[in-house]
Amino acid sequence: MTIERQFQPWSWRARLLKAGGWRVWLLLLASGAFSALAMAPLNVWPALIPGLTVLIWCLDGSRHQTHTLQSAFWRGYLFGMGYFIAGTFWVGFAFLNRGGAFWMLIPLALPAFASLLAVFWGFAGMLYSKLSQRSEWRILVFAASFALFEWLRGHIFSGLPWNLPGYTWTAGGAISQSASWFGIYGLTFLTLFALASPAVAISRHMKSRRLMPPMAGIGLLLLVFLAGMMRLGSAEIPDHEGLRFRIVHSSITQAEKWGPNDFEARTRDRYLRLTQAPGLDAVTHVLWPEGALPYFMLEDGETLRMIGNDLQNGQVLLAGINRRAGIGRDTTYHNSLAVLRYAENGAPRVDALYDKVRLVPFGETIPLAWLISAIGFEDFARLQFAPGPGPAVSNVAGAPSMMPLICYEAIFPEFVRSAPERPGWLYNLSNDAWFGDTSGPWQHLNQTRYRAIETGLPILRVASRGYSGAIDPLGRMPLRIAPDDEGAYDTGLPLPLASTLYWRYGDLPFWFITLSILGLITAQRFRFMRKQKRSQP
Repeated sequence: MTIERQFQPWSWRARLLKAGGWRVWLLLLASGAFSALAMAPLNVWPALIPGLTVLIWCLDGSRHQTHTLQSAFWRGYLFGMGYFIAGTFWVGFAFLNRGGAFWMLIPLALPAFASLLAVFWGFAGMLYSKLSQRSEWRILVFAASFALFEWLRGHIFSGLPWNLPGYTWTAGGAISQSASWFGIYGLTFLTLFALASPAVAISRHMKSRRLMPPMAGIGLLLLVFLAGMMRLGSAEIPDHEGLRFRIVHSSITQAEKWGPNDFEARTRDRYLRLTQAPGLDAVTHVLWPEGALPYFMLEDGETLRMIGNDLQNGQVLLAGINRRAGIGRDTTYHNSLAVLRYAENGAPRVDALYDKVRLVPFGETIPLAWLISAIGFEDFARLQFAPGPGPAVSNVAGAPSMMPLICYEAIFPEFVRSAPERPGWLYNLSNDAWFGDTSGPWQHLNQTRYRAIETGLPILRVASRGYSGAIDPLGRMPLRIAPDDEGAYDTGLPLPLASTLYWRYGDLPFWFITLSILGLITAQRFRFMRKQKRSQP
């Protein structure tokens, strides 16, 4: 083989189509890991082009293997393993921050976590291999198959739609605005189609028809980009008049919050000191993050008295708290939001309570707790919270109605749409200190900003050791506070936009597109098989 031929792209494709064994497995793992560069904080979207190209060529090569569907599953799975290990490595920091012997769970938990997510990519590879044909338009089958299983990944077994391919586009940019029409799953389909389409254009015998899918992909992205630019350019979003929110952002780490030597009082005093920063008299609402204080705040009279002394006439505190309900064996623990309002008798009045509904697996609720206890981690298995009754819209004195999103509730598009009514704004409170200075808080922020685009609602966000600030209904951040910054940051509340297409119709456009493609291809295959059967003597 000449050097010139060795470095021709179609020669790589031809070799991958017939290759098998461990070399292909390593290539898929590496390609998946490389593709994770497309996620926050880097958002290098071109990284998906070579990564998805390798995946498609390897899936096409499954036809040359003895067990086609089995080979397709493992090839999709291995690509997913590389993608999710590289993109979610920060999960291991949560075990380090728990201290003690929990770090020993990392070699087990991180691969198991990535493996669970990668299974969906394996089944998507099987579906693509089963339905795809040799036409260059099989790229539509690829995009529909993987987008469909990404939707399933976000819904079944409680769902975890983390690092969907559509999130490669930074929220607040032009392309991200398309989420207001067909949501993040629709954008995921478009992203997979557009960035994977070069894979079908590369061949020894270049033909113009092979360029049609890439041209269609580029055309769609350009159309979406221009429409997004028009949406961004035509919208000037003012703030509500007479509202001023104070975001109390602390850079306190988990080690400091749960450390020795009177850590409860030190953490409380730190939040109260930040709350009392100059300018408090002009503030209408104060915002604290998820689980701000490391104890049951509503049960501590001294803390409530001190908060009441800080709140002036009419001021409201929205604070993430840990709370317990019931007595004895019937006691339940909740990750909650409390809305506290100034009262003349000194102690603040509790206007509203919201208990978190979507609990973090292995963080707030422990699946297979019996197994984890059996292998010697009983303390870890006992860390259980109870879920709340459902999504809620809370009335906040002096402000529009608000929907709370505690921590990773903000990554579920359908959770926001399941509110009993459309709120005036969203409040995302989180504790990102669990994940240290990694890509996790960046990714959490980017996904949260997409909820603003999808719904047309502003978001105020307070995240310990994460990114806090104000998010307008277009996903832009007029105020962004870095994890290491500490202080009191005062901001207005942007006005909402009219309800978006996604708010009204949800994932219906996505389902129409993907099921139409897969249904037409399936019907075509059945017709071909019947025709072939009739032609047999």
